[in-house]
Amino acid sequence: MNWSPDKTESRFNGFVGRNRMRVQRQYLILKELIRQPRVMGTLFPSSPALADEMAGALSPGLLKSGIFVELGAGTGPVTEGLLRRGVPPERMVVVEKSPVLAECLSKRFPSINVICCGAEEMRNHINRNEKITAIISSLPFRSLPFDVGSAIMAEIDAALSPGGLFVQFTYALVGKMLHVPPTFKKVRSHFVLYNLPPAKVEVFRKPKAKS
Repeated sequence: MNWSPDKTESRFNGFVGRNRMRVQRQYLILKELIRQPRVMGTLFPSSPALADEMAGALSPGLLKSGIFVELGAGTGPVTEGLLRRGVPPERMVVVEKSPVLAECLSKRFPSINVICCGAEEMRNHINRNEKITAIISSLPFRSLPFDVGSAIMAEIDAALSPGGLFVQFTYALVGKMLHVPPTFKKVRSHFVLYNLPPAKVEVFRKPKAKS
């Protein structure tokens, strides 16, 4: 076995650097949770398992066209999962309401268009001629005021292209997803136990336009 002090030091520094960044991102989440608990919903970032389950709803064929909008990205664990899945960064739009977290996302993912606004305002910042293939949401609908959740879902319905996917996770393992339009068809529902707390990912398809 070859051993080099330079290689060992490099690996150690890399390990320390990665963990320092994780601690910094966790600190940002804690600060925002204290400042606006109903908007954040949880102290814990999504696990890689949850991020990959959400991204896994996007088939290879789906990745070939349109843009992909992520709502409530936080510090970017699901964003990272979408990139691992193969979503082109130049065709991703990340919407994050918190200026602090939006700045974190912009620094972490400089190739992605990060928009700092409420999800109910996203169409004001996205070219309406763009085809939105999928909207991937980590928004805590159950903790948001009912009227805010309804306004956000109305915006999702208006923005998503016919035939597009809406992907949402929730910590409520039983019961129906709130605010989802009755025209949306549920196509997938999976539990993710390797997350704190355990979560459920549900995938809906907006009906295609009638010819």
